[in-house]
Amino acid sequence: MTPTHPVILRPVEPRDNAGLRTIYNWAVENTTATLDTEERSADAQDEWIAKHDGLPYPAIVAEDADGGQIVGYASLSSFNPKAGYNTTAEVSVYVHCDWHGLRIGSALLSSLLMEADRRGFVCLIALITNGNEPSLRLHRNYGFMETGVLPKVARKFGGWVEVTILHRVLGDAA
Repeated sequence: MTPTHPVILRPVEPRDNAGLRTIYNWAVENTTATLDTEERSADAQDEWIAKHDGLPYPAIVAEDADGGQIVGYASLSSFNPKAGYNTTAEVSVYVHCDWHGLRIGSALLSSLLMEADRRGFVCLIALITNGNEPSLRLHRNYGFMETGVLPKVARKFGGWVEVTILHRVLGDAA
C-alpha cells in the first residue's frame, strides 16, 4: 500500500541512530508496543543497527522524502537462538507518533515481507500487545494469522500485559 505522504524506504544506516531512538523511546515511555521499560541509549541503538544492517536480519527505514526525517522502521530479528528456528524471524514495525495513519506501517511491512522472502525466511512471527489494535489490523491485512494469546505474560505501567501471537508463512511454503 502506498503511503499518503511521500517517503523513501531504504536499509538502515548508522546515521539513523537518533531518528530510530526518537521513535523507539517514545514507544517505551508511552505505550506497551514494546515491553522495554528504559529508553534505548545511543550505544545500544548502534548495537541494534549493527545487528540489522546485513545478513540475516534486515531493518528498513521510512525517511520523509521532503525533509529526511526518519518517520518509521521495520525489522526482522531472531525469533529464537536455537538453530532449528533459523528460517523464522520476529517482525517489528514502529512509526513515529506524528506520522500514524499515513500508511507508513503498511509500506514498511510490505517491503519487509518481500525482503524476508528474498532472504529465505519461511515463517514470520509478530508479538503484539493488547490494546495495539492498529498493529493487529496491519499484520492481519498482510496475511498474518492469530496463533494464540499469552495472558499476563508481562507487566508495564503497573498493569498486566497480554500478548497476541501472529504468524505468516512465506513463499512456496505457504
